Amino acid sequence: MNFNQFNLDSRLLVGINRLGYTEPTPVQVAAIPSALAGDDLIATAQTGTGKTAVFVLPILQKLLTGPRNRTRTLIVTPTRELAEQIHKAIRDLGAGTQLRSITIYGGVGAAPQIRALRAGVEILVACPGRLLDLINQGYARLDGVEILVLDEGDRMFDMGFLPDVKRILKHVPVQRQTMLFSATFPPEIEELAAQTLRHPKRITIGLSRPARTVAHALFPVPQQLKTALLLALLKQTDTDSVHLTTRWCAHWKRSWNKPCRGKHCRALTTPLPRRPYHPPRRGRLQFTEICTASQPGTGQ
Repeated sequence: MNFNQFNLDSRLLVGINRLGYTEPTPVQVAAIPSALAGDDLIATAQTGTGKTAVFVLPILQKLLTGPRNRTRTLIVTPTRELAEQIHKAIRDLGAGTQLRSITIYGGVGAAPQIRALRAGVEILVACPGRLLDLINQGYARLDGVEILVLDEGDRMFDMGFLPDVKRILKHVPVQRQTMLFSATFPPEIEELAAQTLRHPKRITIGLSRPARTVAHALFPVPQQLKTALLLALLKQTDTDSVHLTTRWCAHWKRSWNKPCRGKHCRALTTPLPRRPYHPPRRGRLQFTEICTASQPGTGQ
């Protein structure tokens, strides 16, 4: 099968060919026809399977007809990195369509985002916090949304964004197409799907599993013993580089106070640092703190 069989607009096929795509991936074969047909969709697939094109191509195809300069599609995603990745896919695949997309997320000035919203765009790619801020301030209107995409649903739940997502849903028309993408489906995401989607088609490609090169271990431990356990594990770990992920960036000083003594340490926080991240030189132990979210309410 090739992309011609989806009956996509020739302008989209130009973008597909420009990116070097030849054959659709299994998740694209399974899900794109339903998305093009306007069905609500729940899709589960591993990262790197071409999931983004599953919703970007049908969105672009639909928006080629109908009004311009108004928000007709909303894509909600948990992080700015994912938002920028999706925005780039829209720009690359829709290069010849003159459809416009903007990203909305916190940690940067809101003025350029407000100007873009006032000018009128067809696609919003947004993180929940900043989007809610702009809705409450009257800059973002979602009453014309025809397609809603919730990407990385389980990550949004893990990062505490589910209440914000539910608030956003109150501003979106009931009559719409909704697509939900999630690597896993905890009960809270299943509940969200039941409340949000209408008779959805379910697509599952492969199993969500960790990379084969990664070993996993779980250590149930009281809060006050976490640092001691970390130090003990580091002493028996033969490695040049250690990356520690914490939920909130405020934890990093507490967690790194002892491990960082006498060693090169670096924090990758939200907002991201201006200095580029360089991997450690061979033979030099480096600790890197990676925060998966900022504190609630910061609009990230």
